[in-house]
Amino acid sequence: MARQHVHRRVPQRAGTVKFSVLLPTRNRLEYLRYAIETVRRQDYEDWEIIVSDNYSEDDIAGYVSSLADERIRYFRTDRPMPVTANWNNALRHSVGDYVVMLGDDDGLLPGYFSTLLQCFSTHPSADYVYVGAYFFAYRGAVLDAPEGFLRLDSNRLFASGKTYWLDEATAHSIARDYLDFRMPVASNMQFSLISRRMVQALSQGGPFFRSPFPDFYATPLLFLRSHRILICARPLVAIGITPKSYGAFHFSNRPSEGVDFLGNRPPLTATSAVDTVMLPGTSYYDSWLLAADALHDFCGRAEEMKPAYARYRFLQIVHVYKGRYFDRRLSSGELAQLRGRMTPTEKVTYGIILPVAFTLLRGIHGRLRARIIGFLRRLIGQHSMQEAYGTGRHYGTLLDVFEFFDAARSKASR
Repeated sequence: MARQHVHRRVPQRAGTVKFSVLLPTRNRLEYLRYAIETVRRQDYEDWEIIVSDNYSEDDIAGYVSSLADERIRYFRTDRPMPVTANWNNALRHSVGDYVVMLGDDDGLLPGYFSTLLQCFSTHPSADYVYVGAYFFAYRGAVLDAPEGFLRLDSNRLFASGKTYWLDEATAHSIARDYLDFRMPVASNMQFSLISRRMVQALSQGGPFFRSPFPDFYATPLLFLRSHRILICARPLVAIGITPKSYGAFHFSNRPSEGVDFLGNRPPLTATSAVDTVMLPGTSYYDSWLLAADALHDFCGRAEEMKPAYARYRFLQIVHVYKGRYFDRRLSSGELAQLRGRMTPTEKVTYGIILPVAFTLLRGIHGRLRARIIGFLRRLIGQHSMQEAYGTGRHYGTLLDVFEFFDAARSKASR
């Protein structure tokens, strides 16, 4: 582990807020112990950790027992289950007033609870809180950043760093963008602190987390249905990307392997309203489609909450044509499979333009190509991160990141 840490405590009072930290895990004890430590080192004590062990081979029960902390509660499934089911299992065992979901390779940054309590003192009774975050990639996790990175999440809506109530129109616009297969704010559940009353309200008629991408379902639903949404744009969590995480597959352009990793693979055709919509391509957009359809279902199939099926198909078509003509990693047979399911209009609209565009883009090099690709990513609504924080500094583990920010916080408070 790391060096001995001295906690700076926030005084406890009767009736204080209790926080639940959900930690679903499977065979990643090497990272889980860092996630737990970032909670144990907080300067506020009224919390619980729910470790939902998805039938691991690692001795996670033994590790939790060795900590001898009654606030860390351990539950093990009786068989391996999809990630979404394990998330719901963790949530069912929690009792806190507010709930935050962490992956087992993520962590809280110093002052997470105390900062939120300060926000609550001026903005009470929040249904839902959306916070800022860093993305931390371990060495070897991301192909184009082999030494790893620490990058700040970036979005056009919450860049001020202030704490404020989000207006209803913006909140609904965020939810609608997800149904349009755009990502105005990051979907990762680590950004979300959810009140118990919202958990209960949004669990009517089924589990809180649904679909192969549970965060792509829950995040827009929270923006859509929460009445008092508090934005605390200050970075309060670190989202880990390890060689054993979905993020590593996503950032390395291997989303299909990532969905297999989650155990949540959707079928090419589903027994729902999307069965005639789905196209060959990436399981990333298939999973997003099923999340959008689940949100549509929750909203009673209301027309205004209908997913943008045409845009989903466009994104799948772009993905396959890019793989064939720019990346040159897809075969002509894979392209033929897509074309066999495209409509005549789609073939005319995209079948000529995309091969030419991606072939020309492949011939461009250097900064110009990077700028064009960045522009295209923004155009299709992909989320972005700012460049690396702390140039020249390497962080070996997520706990190193925590200690760096903890030292900076201590220095600032002197």
